[in-house]
Amino acid sequence: MTDLMFRGLARWSAYAIAGLSLLYAVVYLGLVRPDPANTSASALANGCIALSGILATFAVIAVGDQVGGAAGRWLRVVGVGWALLSAAHGTFSMVADTQHLAAGDLSPTDPRGFATFGLAGLWSLVLGLAIRSGASFPRALGAIALANGVDLLVLFVATATGAGTLVLLTGGLASVILGPLLWVGIGRAIGGQQSAAQRQRT
Repeated sequence: MTDLMFRGLARWSAYAIAGLSLLYAVVYLGLVRPDPANTSASALANGCIALSGILATFAVIAVGDQVGGAAGRWLRVVGVGWALLSAAHGTFSMVADTQHLAAGDLSPTDPRGFATFGLAGLWSLVLGLAIRSGASFPRALGAIALANGVDLLVLFVATATGAGTLVLLTGGLASVILGPLLWVGIGRAIGGQQSAAQRQRT
């Protein structure tokens, strides 16, 4: 696979993550939360998490490449780490829902969203700081990344402490507004770099 092909895959993966985030919000808030016994809806919601984690492995590597330097290497390594742990979390819960297995209250693969919220939030903060320090991304995307990072970290703390109202507030903000904005912005930035690379080759 060439670099241009990989960047194209990463770009569309970022767009897909934004769409899956919105789908997760619709399914979870509209079907799962009102009826926790709806295992079909829960499986779909967890499937969104699993697929997003897999797709994120492509996007975070492209982001790290574009940032470059030590920050870029950190973003690649930690990004792939949280993405795979999040994918394992979603897959574990999806299988449990589908087969009607007792999964327990605490996920062994991602306790209280440590990776999905905590590590992803830290990753988003570092990305935001890198952009503000001059990484080749739109300046506005840096502000979105910082806001998303703070929101995800608060969401992890709220989830870990059982603060239900705060979970709904920060979770809704992450899945409906900040997350989609961040990933669409990442997709557009990767696409811009891809177009520039194609022009250089012609």
